[in-house]
Amino acid sequence: MQIKKKLLVVLLAASCGTAQVASSGADGGAGGAETPLITSFQAATEAVFVGESAKLTAVFDGDSATINGTPVQSGAAFDTPILARTTTFTLHVRRGAEEAVAGVTVRADYRNRIRTLAPAPVARRGHVAAPLPGGGALVMGGNTSEALNVPDSDSASVFDPDSETFSDAGHMRLTAVDGEFTSLALLSDGAILLSGGGINAGLGQATTVATQIFRPGIGFLRTGDALVHSLVVRKATSLAGGGVLLSGGATLLPTAFAERYDEATGEWRLVRAMKHSRALHGATLLPDGRVLISGGLTCCQPGDTPAFTADSAELYDPAADAFASTGSMAAGRFAHVSALLPDGRVLVAGGNGDAVPPLGTEIYDPSTGEFSPAGDLATARSGHSAVRLTDGRVLIVGGIAPDGSAVGTTEIYDPAAGRWSSGPTLDAPSARATVTLMDNGKVLIFGGEDRNGFPQANAALFE
Repeated sequence: MQIKKKLLVVLLAASCGTAQVASSGADGGAGGAETPLITSFQAATEAVFVGESAKLTAVFDGDSATINGTPVQSGAAFDTPILARTTTFTLHVRRGAEEAVAGVTVRADYRNRIRTLAPAPVARRGHVAAPLPGGGALVMGGNTSEALNVPDSDSASVFDPDSETFSDAGHMRLTAVDGEFTSLALLSDGAILLSGGGINAGLGQATTVATQIFRPGIGFLRTGDALVHSLVVRKATSLAGGGVLLSGGATLLPTAFAERYDEATGEWRLVRAMKHSRALHGATLLPDGRVLISGGLTCCQPGDTPAFTADSAELYDPAADAFASTGSMAAGRFAHVSALLPDGRVLVAGGNGDAVPPLGTEIYDPSTGEFSPAGDLATARSGHSAVRLTDGRVLIVGGIAPDGSAVGTTEIYDPAAGRWSSGPTLDAPSARATVTLMDNGKVLIFGGEDRNGFPQANAALFE
């Protein structure tokens, strides 16, 4: 006799973190002796804080069971992995050819606080930072406390999210110094691409040509060099299909150059130039694979005055390998931030303008090709950092105020509510601190410079 596979119908009660289960057997009544049965599947609490695990308990009758692929026993508590975001867990209970299924969702909330950590062994300013696959962060280069008189370093440190401490990560193949000379992007396999060395990268070439890769478990490796020489403040953007777009930059004046890194060959190639020359512009990967280029310092187009602030925007299409114009911002800005929102729109905030730094923020909608107002920041800032949190909100950290002082406040944009709110304040404000979203959902805020320009060892977590 052929045994038909039966599926239990699951009704979720998200408000209490409990799965309510109903089932039917082959005869339409209660499940028979051969039918696996789920009596209950629930979480100890409906929500945990980001970076914590949840405790789940399932009561069932069956030959075997798994929660998200991990074997479990009936009535025994199951500790989930660390949660970085709201997560749904699925229970499968099997007996013979039949299976029962239930699910429960656990919410992961931010505490909305900044927790100060012990200072790092090495202070850094002008460094670059990136998340590491599997957790943690890598901070690289910059001017360090190990050699205050040297503007850039080849040293690196790794941050361990479990011990919340830094340790030595060896030496890079080239020195590095933030976006002025070194542009950073993530590759599809989790490697980190650094295009351009620091001021003292050497090699007898223009320092912005050299390219290196950090591969977890291997270390730093040299790869093909960028083609356009002598440019600073270029913008590197990871592409959806793999590779990196390197756009704009400046020598004495901004340029429209763009080139693309091929992960398969490890080489760069030139692509068609942007519609406008740009430096210190914004670049954001859209869900459809295109890249939004916004604002920046521009010049040298017909009728332009050299080095004025752009309000224009354009889109790079990797399939066509070309740029096309799109709607313009209400305000010209450079040294601003742009962040992708969960619905595919792009938030643009802060930066410098031709007159006063703009407080107003804007949102670009790819479906219309237009920008619209998104409310005002409480504090004018440029050179700040932005990161999209795992709950979809955007965190703005630090930056430089119009008077040149470091900004110690944070601000948070909630796209669901469509408004800004004040976030927690840094205990030790530092200009040019790096901000890195790690796999556990927490944000590492590290280093930067004090009011006298010296590197800082400050470390904190937004959680």
